[in-house]
Amino acid sequence: MEIVQQLSERGSSEESLVEIEAAIGARLPADYRDFMTGTNGGRPDPSVFAYDTKKGRKDSRVRYFLTLDPTEARYTVPVFMDRYAGRYPPLTFPIACDSFGNLILLDVGARSIGAVYFWDHEKEDMNRVSWKNIFIISSSFAEFLISLT
Repeated sequence: MEIVQQLSERGSSEESLVEIEAAIGARLPADYRDFMTGTNGGRPDPSVFAYDTKKGRKDSRVRYFLTLDPTEARYTVPVFMDRYAGRYPPLTFPIACDSFGNLILLDVGARSIGAVYFWDHEKEDMNRVSWKNIFIISSSFAEFLISLT
């Protein structure tokens, strides 16, 4: 996997990583921390990932991995945390998005630390946060990166 469109000119600083950990209330998994210090988000190639639903296997594409660079206006972790606040489970947070308003979430203590999930906004229960619209992609961020086709 290669980042073909950068969102930041440099990797995330330790200060930015510590700030996001404070905001989510948990330590980031090492593989995600390494990714952010190296790339700090961007458009990947390849970008397709698969996930299983009750109706079978589906796929989507990562539009952007979100950045921690404060100079980026739209595709930052804090912007997406604010935009989608209260709509995804606690101790998960958005690390990427697809082109259709869906999120890729990283688990930092909700069910399985380090797991990566697909959050489908079209299946969202607008009355409460639910896991019914969330589907496992991989058990770790590193595994997620390797799975991209």
